[in-house]
Amino acid sequence: MKSTHTFQTENLVAGYDNKAILHGVSLAIPSNKISIIIGSNGCGKSTLLKTMARLIKPISGQVMLDDKSINKIPPKQLARVLGLLPQSPIVPEGITVADLVGRGRFPHQSLLKGWSTEDYDAVAEAMEMMNITELADSHIDELSGGQRQRVWIAMALAQQTDILFLDEPTTYLDITYQVEILDLLTDLNRKHGTTIVMVLHDINLSARYADYIFALHKGRLVSEGTPAHVITSELIKDIFNLNCVVTQDPVSDSPSVVPIGRHHSKSGMLV
Repeated sequence: MKSTHTFQTENLVAGYDNKAILHGVSLAIPSNKISIIIGSNGCGKSTLLKTMARLIKPISGQVMLDDKSINKIPPKQLARVLGLLPQSPIVPEGITVADLVGRGRFPHQSLLKGWSTEDYDAVAEAMEMMNITELADSHIDELSGGQRQRVWIAMALAQQTDILFLDEPTTYLDITYQVEILDLLTDLNRKHGTTIVMVLHDINLSARYADYIFALHKGRLVSEGTPAHVITSELIKDIFNLNCVVTQDPVSDSPSVVPIGRHHSKSGMLV
């Protein structure tokens, strides 16, 4: 079922201790699509995601869900629409995999009612999607970094929100699992119409999996659009200070960035 929710920011200024990291960012998240935020370290990617998820209060500007400020939406109501996987979540001590994934159902439950069939089904489906069903009774502190990351993603999936934010969801994963996770998130988007917004460092994976890209540089939105529109050698030079050649990915036909280093460039290439 396609989501009808709209989500945007208006002249957003945000940061920490009243020091602005984002400067006047206005954007609209495309509904039912996969959007990816790219930019160099420290440009404000995670700050933007956290501010949109109401973890950081804006210095000025607004974050709007369905044309209403998210600051005016009750927390539990917001959590039924918007889910977040932060970059470095804190693991509760002594908790099992099944218990942690089950916490994703909190927004859908009340104090007067126990777990419903829908709750159990949502947790089971999320764990199956992340291939962690056999780890259900394991303690989180017994798992590898990659396994933990898949458990956290499963918790976000169990929340079953129409909008899902993920800050570096492929952290700690080798390339095989990176592709697997991004494929699974694509499945989620295509099957349920979930609006997904991710921060990713890998430009080529971003270009391959994104329907839409937001490019940040020094806290400002400098480009947005389809990967073919945004990923250019000029933009990569501007925001990453990297000379490169942009070619066509032979698998997906998306743009592919080939860095030009000092030791392997062909004659005539800029170094």
